Amino acid sequence: MGLLLNVDYSDPLARMRARKILRIMGNGVVGEEEAIDAYYIHYRAPIFGGRASSPVWGRFVQFYVNSSYYNKIAPLCRLRHGPSLRAAVNLLQAFENYLKSLEELGRAWLGKGRRNAWVEALRQLRRHFGDPSDVEVLYSVFKKLGEILGGERVGDPASLTLSISPDPRRVKIAEILSKALEYYKLMGRPTRPGLAMPSFRGIERVRVFGSLSRLTRLSAYAWSLLAGAPLLFLYKSFHGELSLNVAKSVGDSGFYLLVDKSGSMYSAVNGVEKIVVATAYVIAVLRSSRKVTVRFFDAEVYDSIEDVKRLIDVLLRTVASGGTDISRAIEAASYDAKTRNLRGYTLVVVTDMEDEKLDAEVIKEAKAVFRDVVFVVVGLAKPPQGVRSIRLLPPQQLGVNSPKKFYLHQ
Repeated sequence: MGLLLNVDYSDPLARMRARKILRIMGNGVVGEEEAIDAYYIHYRAPIFGGRASSPVWGRFVQFYVNSSYYNKIAPLCRLRHGPSLRAAVNLLQAFENYLKSLEELGRAWLGKGRRNAWVEALRQLRRHFGDPSDVEVLYSVFKKLGEILGGERVGDPASLTLSISPDPRRVKIAEILSKALEYYKLMGRPTRPGLAMPSFRGIERVRVFGSLSRLTRLSAYAWSLLAGAPLLFLYKSFHGELSLNVAKSVGDSGFYLLVDKSGSMYSAVNGVEKIVVATAYVIAVLRSSRKVTVRFFDAEVYDSIEDVKRLIDVLLRTVASGGTDISRAIEAASYDAKTRNLRGYTLVVVTDMEDEKLDAEVIKEAKAVFRDVVFVVVGLAKPPQGVRSIRLLPPQQLGVNSPKKFYLHQ
């Protein structure tokens, strides 16, 4: 049986769209007519019973249109160019791989071979679209993210849902992103994203002995030591263990986020995965600033990201892996900032500090490149000395009213 769509195959616009689809695919074994069909069965309702370029294509499309995939995908695509094009590409890629598999199945439409062919068709659809239930989960998450960051930054949720390459882990990561959106609400909207809260006065741990100007900026804890335990105060001042209040505002000149994605970030603190807390903080920064570069790291350092759409793709592909090498990540960020001439940026390192080999000289060099260096420590580990730090601890329950309970300032 063939397939007829309410579109003129000789229409220049239809052929232009087909050529775009084929360019995205890399000009495989399908032709323009299949590309036009694939586009319009998503853009409009298909009509069966007429012309088709291939009987196998007609059967494959019938199977697809009657499947749960089409029921989930079609409502997102109807009369919308972007998602229709993306869905067409996914469908044609599934069909290409299906054709290759038929060579191994032999007489695919007779007896057992026909049953095997349908099983293979379903496998290829799952490979290129993911599980049908994924579509609803991803679309819901991207819609919420668009409401927070602004639709023009995230893009069309339907197009984004269908452009994310299927991965067995993507729904798990989408759930993490969904939880991060909920915890983001508890953080509020930072007016200075390099700092956690609008009222936050940063903390730095440095040697203060012999500097009267620094003594005037002692934290309340340091003053209590001076009054109640002067010998302990002197010991800590010599060893750089006293904290100072820092009123310096970092402004909004740009933020370079290094986000730890090592295996330890997928462990929980207060019942919440650390990667959820880290992602919520990244969303808060993205919500508050247009000039943001995000870069993930574990034992390796991954490419920098400035496009929010690509960030979502990376978040969905990010899985627990590797150890933690913060020094290497900071070195890479400093080199990147110098190479790209990122003037006035603040370096924000989001990590659980599961790295005992952090090099203080690397931090010192970063301070010469960046306007400021801030560590956002997720969990209970001790922050590094000589830099301002924020501790992020999620509340025990999501319904906690005060967002301030999300932060403990060191």
